[in-house]
Formats: sequence, structure tokens, C-alpha cells
Amino acid sequence: MHYQNTKQVLTALHQISCLTMTGMSREEFARTILETVTGALCYDRVALYLLREGTGMLEGVINVGCQVSVKGLKYDIKKDHCFETRVVRTGEIIRIREGLDQSFFTPLDRRRNAALKRSNCVLVPVITERGIVGTMLADRSFRQEEISDEDIEILEIFCNQIGIGVDNRRLNVHNQRQIDELIELQLISRQMSEAADMAELQQLIVSRGTDLGAAQAGWLLLNRGTGDKLVPVAAFGALPEEFWNLDVKSQLRESLGSNQTLFRSSMRISAGGGNRPVGVFSLPLLVGKREQGLLLLLYREVEAPAELNIDLLKVFATQVDKAMESLIFNRTLIEDRDFRESILRSSPNAIITLDSALRITSHNRSCEKIFASLNPDWQGSIFDLLDSPSFRRALVQVGARQQSLAQLEMCQSFADPCGSCSSAGQEKIFSVSVTALGGSPNVDRGLLVLVQDQTEKRKIDQDVERMRRLASIGQLAAGIAHEIRNPLTGMNISLDIISNELTDRPQAGKLVTGVVEELDRLENIVSSMLEFSRAGILDRTWVNVSELLNGWFPIFQEQSRRLHVEASLRISEGALPAVYGDREKLKQVVINLGLNALDAAQEGGGKVTVALNLVASHSGFATELEVQVERPWLWLRISDDGPGMSRHIIEKIYDPFFTTKNRGTGLGLSIVHSIIKEHGGRLEVESDPGRGSTFAVGLPAGEAQPRYQRVEDVQSYTYN
Repeated sequence: MHYQNTKQVLTALHQISCLTMTGMSREEFARTILETVTGALCYDRVALYLLREGTGMLEGVINVGCQVSVKGLKYDIKKDHCFETRVVRTGEIIRIREGLDQSFFTPLDRRRNAALKRSNCVLVPVITERGIVGTMLADRSFRQEEISDEDIEILEIFCNQIGIGVDNRRLNVHNQRQIDELIELQLISRQMSEAADMAELQQLIVSRGTDLGAAQAGWLLLNRGTGDKLVPVAAFGALPEEFWNLDVKSQLRESLGSNQTLFRSSMRISAGGGNRPVGVFSLPLLVGKREQGLLLLLYREVEAPAELNIDLLKVFATQVDKAMESLIFNRTLIEDRDFRESILRSSPNAIITLDSALRITSHNRSCEKIFASLNPDWQGSIFDLLDSPSFRRALVQVGARQQSLAQLEMCQSFADPCGSCSSAGQEKIFSVSVTALGGSPNVDRGLLVLVQDQTEKRKIDQDVERMRRLASIGQLAAGIAHEIRNPLTGMNISLDIISNELTDRPQAGKLVTGVVEELDRLENIVSSMLEFSRAGILDRTWVNVSELLNGWFPIFQEQSRRLHVEASLRISEGALPAVYGDREKLKQVVINLGLNALDAAQEGGGKVTVALNLVASHSGFATELEVQVERPWLWLRISDDGPGMSRHIIEKIYDPFFTTKNRGTGLGLSIVHSIIKEHGGRLEVESDPGRGSTFAVGLPAGEAQPRYQRVEDVQSYTYN
């Protein structure tokens, strides 16, 4: 056919060429081309068939002028033999016209010709860079005009435009799919990085991997260190134990050995016992660079589906490795951090870090106990806590890297931390270590200050030394008392005889009586020395301290009344546990401390208070910072409002023969101290000049088998 209006054809080609660059859908693009072909090229009917991407199915896309729609009509390239499939297979142009030898018509061609009444038409291949992707059928059966070679050439040009449009469309779809996949991978990566624990991450891996692979089910398999055996740790779309119904051992072994993805047909044993073929895809994983693993995907089709994007799943496998490694690393960091923090929390020493300006950047909880002015958010200069010339010199030398470690001992005075003057002016002895922070000499991360409170240890050392001295004095006292007592007895007998002979000489009798009184006083001293020397010999039994006090106090109260001193007894309500010890020696402790308090109160003009209670504390003067213990202690506190004692006197009150009284042996408190230590208890004193004194006796309550302490283990605490 000779086209009269060549300009119309060129205009149509230009319009179609422009359409190839638009984002129109495939159907819209195809309809526009077919309508242009029917109008500009004078055809009755035009139909377009395109291959479905990734398959061998030729599908009808759209038609113009046909009463019967071809949309949805499918031909199998390999199985169906007709003009449409032949054009796609061979790329030839096929004409159908009346009078043509029909010997090469297939039965399917004859049925299609009869149904569509095709008597004058041509089928032209649609060719792209990837090859033949379809065919266009142009028909003039109604107008019975010849389809010339020129017509076919023009149709080929239009088919080329269709091919360009199909390629552009495929490229646009592919690009958009890649963008969507990248966005989805980014979302998956974020989800995996936010997983709280390993089980959550593993479930997320198998669910998202199954979605990406467009599979029906999936399993995450890990090697748990049991040889080469992989076990399912998470599943999606199936139960974990259903994995064992698949015959995939050889595939798993090959996929792991070659570290390659594999798609194989396999047999699956159904619940009823029958076998059916399925497709299985295996994706090797390196989980956190520690364990080997596989993502196993299950498909109903034996062949790999077209939408299975292996490159996408490989990128996903890389993300899985990073997510697992990150979770393991973060978990290790958290465990290390918790471990370090637990060490800092449990350390009894104060640990302080300083910056280059010697300001405190961090401290542990023990630091807040040692330095009562601290709180968890406290920040300031280290010199607000510790200060001495030697300490400043150590900081400068270590900070300047002149030495790596500096150790010193210092005595620090503290003001009252709680607002009460009872503990004002308290002194503590510290052992301080200063070292530099930083992995290399050129890296300055500040200083580390380790503070050990040696105050109690120093007191313990002094107390142990006192006990050793007392033990030596006790042995000496026993020997002296034994040697003195016999002569004293003889002297008393002789003086009694002389006194009887001097009845007629009263003046001489008075002198003899005075000598006898002094000998009795010397006898009392010798008896005290013998009592002191018998330390460590206890007749233990269960002692009800409440009953002991109730039996002793009425006599003590009457004695106090005669000296114009007010005495009171306060015993905690409820049943108090018994103490396992020597009743007579514990009574001796109460008597000695009560008489001392009575003497002091008499000087001050005043008052004595005896209190007994049960406290879950090692100290009779516990504060809010006192560490609570599981075993309760029975605390007896005897207080007076006398003149009190200075620090100098307190340091000597337990020394034998030390006394501030005009009369007395100076052995009372030494004996009390020894008895309390023999019972595994504690003796504490709190006193200030002009504010009276309080002696606190602590005994472990309800202890059936008490611990017998050696002299080296004895502890005594004195506060002023």
C-alpha cells in the first residue's frame, strides 16, 4: 500500500518515540502504539503479544479493533506450536492471506484463523537488545487491502519502538525494584541493629530472609560446635522441627563447603507420610565470624522462581553477619562494663579519676562512704577531699610522667558530715596511690587515685599490740601476785597478834590498824592482778542479758541514789536473744562499767543511763552509712553526763594500771576489755570533754557455736 500522507506516519513515529521515555504503564504504552498503527497505517485489527519476563510464556497484552480480547491469552513457547510462538522462536515475519498454501498451518493456527477470521494479516517480531520479546499482529482482513513489503518495513519500525519501550519499561521497573530493595534492606538492617537479644535477632533474620526470597517457609540453621551438624534455631512459616522432614543433607554440605548459594529439588515428607517434590534454596551465612550457618528457604516449585533475587539475598547475608557481630560485640561490651562496674561497686577502697585540671570526673560508691560530703553527682577538685604537700607533689610528678606510680600515707581531718558536732574534727589515716590513665606515654587521660582507709586497721593494730602487752603483763601479774600473796598473809597474821598485844597502847594500835588497812588494799590489788591474769578461762552457757541487768540494776540504782545520781534502765521491748558466754564475767563487765559511769556522773552531778537493744550492725554508734550485717548484735550502752574524756585519755584507758581516780587499781577497763574480746564482742567508747561518755558493749546474739578469737584477731574501736 502506498501511503499518501507520509507526514502522518512520521508524526506517529515521533509521538511513539517520545512515549518510550515516559513512565506510562505497559498497557497504556501498548494501547497508544496499537491505536496509532490502526489509524496512521490503516489496519483493521492490531494485537500485541509479549514474553513474560523470566519465563517461556507468551502472553496477550492488548488488542485494538478485535471483538475478542487477547489479553490474558497465553502460549507456551516450547509446547504450543502456532504462528505467534514461531515468530518469537525464529524471528521470521509470517504473512497470512487467502490462497496461501496452508500445509504449514498447525491445528492451533487453523482454530485461531477460524475464530478470528484472519485472511489477510502479518506477524512481525518485537526485538530488543535482549532478543525477541514478542510479536505484533496487524490485520486487514476486513478491508482486503494488500500488505506490501513497504507496510511490513513500517511495521518493523513500529515494533522496534515497541521494543525500545519494553526495554525502557523493564529498565525502569528494574531500577525501581532495586531502589525498593535497597530501601527494604536498609529497613531490615535497622531492625536487626535494634534487636535486643540473640533470639529476637535470629527470628528477625529468618522472617525477613523468607520475605526477601519470596519463599513459603524458612529456617535459620547454626553450627553449635557439635561437629558439622547444623540445627534449626529459628523458623518462619513452619515449625523448627519440620526441617528434619527435608532430604537436604548433601545440599547443606555442598553449600557450606563451597560457600555458594544453591537451589535444588528435594523431597519433603508430609504429615501423612507421603513424599512430594519441593524446591530448596540454601544461603551460607557467617554468623558473627564465629559460627557457620545457613538460611534455608522452601518453595513449592521445583524450579527457582523468577523473583528469586540471589544478589539481594547475598547482600542480606552480609547484613546478617554485621548484625550478629555487632550484637555479640555490644553484648561483650555490656558484660565487660557490668563486670568492671561490679568490681568498682564491690571494692572497699575509694577509686577516683581526675582530669588534667585535677577535677574529679568519676568515683565509686565506696568513695561516698569514706568521704561523707560526696554524693553520686558530686564534681569538684580533688583537694576538696584530700590535701597535703606530699599528695600535691605526687599528683604533679605522676601527671608530668616523671614516675608511673606514687604511694603515700596521709592523715586527713574532717569536719562534721552530718551537722552534729559529735563527729566533728574526726581524723582518718589514708593509704593513697596515684597512677596515670592512658594506654601509652603520649596519651593523657587523667589520673587514677586509689584511697584505702587505714584508720580502722591502725586502731586494730594498736589494739592487738595492747592485747599482746596485756597478755605479757598478765603473765607477769600472775607471778608477782602469787609471790606477794603468801608474805601478805603472814604479815596480816603477825599484825593481828601484835594488835592483840597492844590493847593498852591505843596510839600504837592505831598505827597497826593503818598498816592492816594498807595491807588489805594491797591484797585487793593482788586479787585484781590474779583476776586479770586468768583471762581466757570461760564457763560458757546461755546468758539472758535482760535478766542479768534486771537483777543487777536495783542494787546499782540504790547505790546511785545515795550518791545523788539519777539512774535509769531501758531494755528494748520484745524477747531479746540470749548470748553464749560466761555469766559471772559478763556481770563483772556490767558492774565495772556501771561503777565507772557512777563515779563520772557524781563528778558531773548527774545522770546514768543503761540501755539494751538488738541492732543489725557491727557498731554501737551506727550511722546511715553503716554496712548492715545478717547476724544481729546485742548492744549494751552505759552513758553518763560526767566531765567526759579527751582523746589523749581515751587512747590509754585500756592500759593496765592507768587511772584518773585518786583510788583504784587501773585494771577495771583492762579486765572489761579482755572479757569482751574473749566473748568475740566489741567494746566502743564515745566521749568529748564536757559532754559525758558512753561505753557500748556489743555481743553476737543467738550464736550457738561462737568463734573463739586469737589475740591477733581481736578488734576494738574507739571514737571521740
